[in-house]
Amino acid sequence: MSLPRYPWHEPVWRRLMAGLRQGRVPPAVLLSGPRGLGKGRLAHDFAAKLLCETRSACGTCAACRLLAADSHPDLCRIAPEPGKPLTVERIRQLSGQLTLTPQYDRGRLVIVEAAERMNPAAANAFLKTLEEPAPDTSLWLLCEQPARLPATIVSRCQHFRLCPPPPPAGIAWLAAQGIDRNRAELALALNADAPLAALAWLQGEAFELRQRLFKTLEAILGGRRDPVMLVAAWQESPLDTLLLHLTAIAADWICLRQGVGERLRNPDRRDWLQTWAQRLDLEQLFAFWQRLLTLHQRVEAPLNQTLQVEALFLEIHRLRS
Repeated sequence: MSLPRYPWHEPVWRRLMAGLRQGRVPPAVLLSGPRGLGKGRLAHDFAAKLLCETRSACGTCAACRLLAADSHPDLCRIAPEPGKPLTVERIRQLSGQLTLTPQYDRGRLVIVEAAERMNPAAANAFLKTLEEPAPDTSLWLLCEQPARLPATIVSRCQHFRLCPPPPPAGIAWLAAQGIDRNRAELALALNADAPLAALAWLQGEAFELRQRLFKTLEAILGGRRDPVMLVAAWQESPLDTLLLHLTAIAADWICLRQGVGERLRNPDRRDWLQTWAQRLDLEQLFAFWQRLLTLHQRVEAPLNQTLQVEALFLEIHRLRS
């Protein structure tokens, strides 16, 4: 029995099902959208329909049982290792698999996760796979930042974009998971309205980390502590989570300085943010925000976390001027 689909998947799902009913299976799909929208889940749901013996995701046929056991031979998933790019060796291995005939007569589906992390050699190898498609095979590329993929790859894919639901719909979905409205509003604001990211944030340690971060910023901006002396306390904290919160805070400061702070990412800290926004240099704020965005794109690369955090804290200290 498959789990209910997420409501925000429906616009894309209807388009996919319309094609499937007409016997049109896209040979290459680019499924993009922010983190926390369930791109992998949507691809798996489509695989359940495609590979089912009755094309209904019945849950009882041999194909569905294999899929439920994560052992269907005609569903292939590849993903980069944590902190590393997707290598040409892995793409060549995939190309070799695609020379074989699917074991069942419903076709084959390949899911490439974090596709934007293909290195140049891997992207070139994958382009050849797209140019010479294997029969009865649908290739799915999942990514958060399609602009990082070569245009030659994007142009050969049918592009579907997942968008976050409107905040009221996100709040309603989180309420169904047992989250009260105030916490749901805050979590969505901090996670770009992505419900799954918001739920993971609420269930993990990110809330406590955010509380610590505001205390650290107050100490740095207030001149009460040397920024370098505060770095040690952040060496074991996830760098991507720290960057996510700092980016949201910097964006809020910029919005408030420009008078467009109707919907902040940190609404519960509006007064504190407003106080400091008026004291910080706007040009330096923009530069800091851009640096955070660039660093967040490189977070999967090997980085010296101590040096990165130290540089960020020193830059925050300089914002006061």
